[in-house]
Amino acid sequence: MFSTPKFEYSSLPSAGEQLTPDDERHHFVDDLEKLAGESLRPGLFHRTIQRARIYTPSVAILIPWSLVLLCVWRILYWEAQGPNELECTRLLNPYSPLIEEGLVEYYDTNFDNEFAHKTEYRGPPTPDIEVAWNRLWNRGAVEVPVEGLAKLNKSGDLLKHAHFDPNRGYSSILEAFHQLHCLNLIRQFTWRDYYYEHLQEWLAMPENQRMVDLNVSDHRSVGDRMHVDHCIETLRLQLMCNADVTPLLILLDDSSEHGTAADFNTHHKCRNWDKLLDWQDKHNTDDEPEPE
Repeated sequence: MFSTPKFEYSSLPSAGEQLTPDDERHHFVDDLEKLAGESLRPGLFHRTIQRARIYTPSVAILIPWSLVLLCVWRILYWEAQGPNELECTRLLNPYSPLIEEGLVEYYDTNFDNEFAHKTEYRGPPTPDIEVAWNRLWNRGAVEVPVEGLAKLNKSGDLLKHAHFDPNRGYSSILEAFHQLHCLNLIRQFTWRDYYYEHLQEWLAMPENQRMVDLNVSDHRSVGDRMHVDHCIETLRLQLMCNADVTPLLILLDDSSEHGTAADFNTHHKCRNWDKLLDWQDKHNTDDEPEPE
């Protein structure tokens, strides 16, 4: 009957005998060869152990260095590529449905803003100017998803749901339109006498009264004063929060009293306003049919 050879370690050295690592390895290999018996050709097991001794340390060194090189490559690659516009926008701005949908785009431009430059928004009030300003800011409400509320650091306890439907998100107005409304109100406040003197008949029409949210006949209106002060504070907060650090250069101008003039045609990176309006119009909850 076949009997399995009994495995025994080599005799231990005497207290005074010192073995080198090679001696210890040979003792161990000899014992393994005895255990293997006739199952291995002579010397084959010894060569296998020798190869393992050679390759194992090499692999142990190669794997960590390969991981290090991979990490270095990824770091250099991402530094070279840099974050894209969407990643930067998410990093530098609070939550917004537009940002999450990737619809905030940027372009480079020079402002066309010379000191006396004429636009459809400047000058004494006219029906056309009022319509142009109203079209800038009066765009309606949009819906903020329920999951977006925490990202705005808000609780929904006292907030209005879209169309008062508790199964929907929350009603909101984009801050850009609120700020433009405030700028428009301040503009109108500076022309209050002009409305009273030149546009009374136009203001008497109900559809036009909503465009000029002022009591133009009463200079003592506390509500108007408070509204304007609120708007001034709103724009102050916004201008300081998003402090524009674009250099405004100084021009040499012999016709000027001091020989210089400000170059108001400054260079900026702007958000695509048309894209914003397109999203707003598509998500305007005010245009939705009233729930039955």
